[in-house]
Amino acid sequence: MIPKITYKSNKILDKRMSLSFLDIQVGGWDFSNGIIGVHPELKGINTRNKIYQKKEINIHFDSFYKEYGQYLKKRIHEFQLDWDKVEKKYFQEVNRVFNNYSWPKGRYVGFLSIVDCNPRFLADKTFQVFYLHPDGSIYVTVHELLHFCFYEYCLKNYSNIFKKLDTENGSFWDLAEIFNVVILSQPEFVKIHKLKKIFVYPEHRKYIQFLKRLWQREKDIDNWIVKGFEYLKK
Repeated sequence: MIPKITYKSNKILDKRMSLSFLDIQVGGWDFSNGIIGVHPELKGINTRNKIYQKKEINIHFDSFYKEYGQYLKKRIHEFQLDWDKVEKKYFQEVNRVFNNYSWPKGRYVGFLSIVDCNPRFLADKTFQVFYLHPDGSIYVTVHELLHFCFYEYCLKNYSNIFKKLDTENGSFWDLAEIFNVVILSQPEFVKIHKLKKIFVYPEHRKYIQFLKRLWQREKDIDNWIVKGFEYLKK
């Protein structure tokens, strides 16, 4: 069954994730920039203790949501309108990639965020979308949805390889992020998200060309997963 995506607001989740991402650096990317760079009022917060960070984030986020609440609701409505225009085509293309693999069960909610970190939550199939994301809410959505399908496909079909690996960093995470770059760079997906250039984590750039060529040669999800993972391990 194809999931139905809805967009909502969740200030509590936004606060919690912002506090968490102040300390996260992965793939050569410092996620604190997506918080402090967007909210310069919080400059220097990442050098303070967690109690201070939580207090300042609570104060600032409460004020921001109060002042811009109506605009944020408008953005949620715009996210939904934009997604509804492309969802059918997107799911058709993903189903081709995964050979009509059944989509994982979950909530499938995109939570608006006022910081540019955009995490996904594999356990319940929800994700966050920065309300002013430069690549647009459609791209964030197609990116995160692809993660949900890819991780479950790998864990179900190649549990002997992936079941003990971390989904948040390391080789499994690397493979998932590179897979997204490879697939979302294909012309049929570019027509959906409209981006000419896709973000690549700095530490992944050296692998992209080989794994793009692998996809062009194989055009097979199973071969790409096995051979791509072997390549990354080397």
